[in-house]
Amino acid sequence: MPKGIYSAASAMVVETRNQEAVAHNLANLQTAGYRSETALRTTFAELMAARGSGGDISGSGGAGVLNAGSFYSFAEGSLETTAAPLDLALNGSGFFKVRDDQGRDLLTRAGHFNTDSLGRVVTPEGWLVLGQGGPITVPQDAGQLSVSKTGNISVASLNNGVVNETVLDQLRIVTVARLDHMAAVNGQYFDPGTQVQADATGTVVQQGMLERSNVDSLQQLALMMAGERRYDSAQRAFREQYKAGSGLVDLLRGLS
Repeated sequence: MPKGIYSAASAMVVETRNQEAVAHNLANLQTAGYRSETALRTTFAELMAARGSGGDISGSGGAGVLNAGSFYSFAEGSLETTAAPLDLALNGSGFFKVRDDQGRDLLTRAGHFNTDSLGRVVTPEGWLVLGQGGPITVPQDAGQLSVSKTGNISVASLNNGVVNETVLDQLRIVTVARLDHMAAVNGQYFDPGTQVQADATGTVVQQGMLERSNVDSLQQLALMMAGERRYDSAQRAFREQYKAGSGLVDLLRGLS
């Protein structure tokens, strides 16, 4: 493919992916625990150089750009008071540990939890929230539930006029060495892979609160407008290459 056509077309593909990431961020502006995504890009020349290709490749499409995955920001979002006993937020670098319906252990900052029909503490998706002893179960006849700043989940019961508090378990709150090595499931949940998960130190649990998305709406709108301008520029370049008789028609005929 002629270099001009390739460069313009690849830029349009990359900008489309960028707009998808921005749109996803804006759609999750109010989603608890959501982490902002940035689409990354690289050039064909850089990719070939990283693979050990030598020589000058600028004349064979080296000016093209490619998608290079995503970067997720793990900056903390703002806290919102809800007063719900199982709405939990974290101050610090830790993550809640949950287990999805496929048995994967995932990490999240989304602390909007509830109990299922069996009394197990679960996410809105029905995934199990893990404590130090595994899944956490709240007895059906349990009284008031409280969660301490260290993650201890307790229930109160009244016995002969005396209030007794029983600790059910402690939330499993962990950290990993490389946040950028976690695989995003959907921006709320992340798969740590084979990384060692250490119990978080210095992370404080806030009961009756939720950590909101860390998306900056004004920044995302600016990125969207800039991406639209870049896409329009690439599209105009593509049209000019076509008008100049770059061989696109012959190429399409060969593919038909």
